[in-house]
Amino acid sequence: MGFFKKRSGAILVFFAVVILASFFAANRSLSSKVQEINDLFSDGVYDPDRGYRLPSIRRQLEVRANASNNLLSLGRYFPESNSETEALSDVRTRLINGLSNSSGASKLYDINKELDAAFNALYKKLNMLTLTEKERDMADDLFNEWENTAALIQKSRYNEAVREFSREVLSVFPTNYVMKFALVNPPELFE
Repeated sequence: MGFFKKRSGAILVFFAVVILASFFAANRSLSSKVQEINDLFSDGVYDPDRGYRLPSIRRQLEVRANASNNLLSLGRYFPESNSETEALSDVRTRLINGLSNSSGASKLYDINKELDAAFNALYKKLNMLTLTEKERDMADDLFNEWENTAALIQKSRYNEAVREFSREVLSVFPTNYVMKFALVNPPELFE
């Protein structure tokens, strides 16, 4: 108890409190900024040139989950496409689970790549089969919707926002040092 009554003890306690308060404040501030960037994945990036938010990557992944489900419905009518249908179904389930569990952008990117390959494999297989005109139109419409979502993901500007934040905030002194101690994870790129 005598340690705290001495001047040196009081100074030591003062600096310890200041340092802890600084790291706590840094954690709250950085966590808030990182969350703003992470929210762009779900909300979309505002485009000042156009005056509105661009479609979000999360929304496009949801559209892809629906489009793949519709292609699965068509693929299940053809036993010849059974392996492609099962592969797409498995990856689609992982995407839905990733979206509901709020998996990180990089993990969702990997799942999306697999989903893209599985979707294209089933679409290609269905194109080799004898389909009615209505079935072929449905498959083509789904493929066009699929391609449109890919283009919207490319134009989303989410990765640009993450890179700009990393360059202008996270890599600048003192944030680059404080971040390591503040226990804040940087936002993930969708790549």
